[in-house]
Amino acid sequence: MTALTATFIIKQALSHVTDAPFETGRQVFNTGVTSYMQGMPVEARPELLGYNSDILCVVMAMLLLVAFNIRQSPKFFRVTFHDLWSLKERNHLFDTSTVSETRAFVVCVILMCICEALLGIAAISQFMPVPPASMLMVGGVLAGIAGGYYLWQVMVYKFIGYVFFDKFSTSLWLRGFNASQILLGALLLVPALTVLFYPSATVWLLIASVLFYFCVRLIFISKGFRIFYQNFASLLYFILYLCSVEIVPVILLFNGVFSLCCNLIS
Repeated sequence: MTALTATFIIKQALSHVTDAPFETGRQVFNTGVTSYMQGMPVEARPELLGYNSDILCVVMAMLLLVAFNIRQSPKFFRVTFHDLWSLKERNHLFDTSTVSETRAFVVCVILMCICEALLGIAAISQFMPVPPASMLMVGGVLAGIAGGYYLWQVMVYKFIGYVFFDKFSTSLWLRGFNASQILLGALLLVPALTVLFYPSATVWLLIASVLFYFCVRLIFISKGFRIFYQNFASLLYFILYLCSVEIVPVILLFNGVFSLCCNLIS
């Protein structure tokens, strides 16, 4: 073995795959890219609700609408709490609804629908990412469904009151329902605004929102029971009302809305 061959063998043993070639015409280096040089795979982070300009515009408009209408009705919430629980007619002559109070009530219903839509988007985001371009569309669909469900409930309660109650009892029941929706919108406002910028607390905020819904619903149902109950037969009718109006539609609505939103996103 010549000295040149021995030198080549020593150099080949001491060389590294990333070293420059030391002999022309021979493949003595690695042309592939090592894994550690490629870095970590990049994953797209889902956009927060609070960073979506369309959602922020809707939220800002909602807050301005509430601020300019609620502040002009000082006795609005006092009348609301009276209607939520009391079975007595309003005693004062000036406790009848005015135009400003009716406008404030409509704004509160819109507030409730938008808050439910925001919380609905946050709930869907726990199962699948919502594209930023679809957030406004999904939110609009959810708000529209919430508003349609509210109108459906009003018609159902009017029909039940027409069949089973007198005009005065039906009026008390409907005012209690409308007061419960105002209270629900006010309670859902804080979780809906918080979920915009704190996605890590989404699960707890959704749980709190569901608890708010059931608490307000129980207050309204208890008022309906006080109006409805007269004897044992009326108790059977009340149980039938609970199953057909308060329980089954909510379950069907939840399943339908979730399936619809999945189809819209996909």
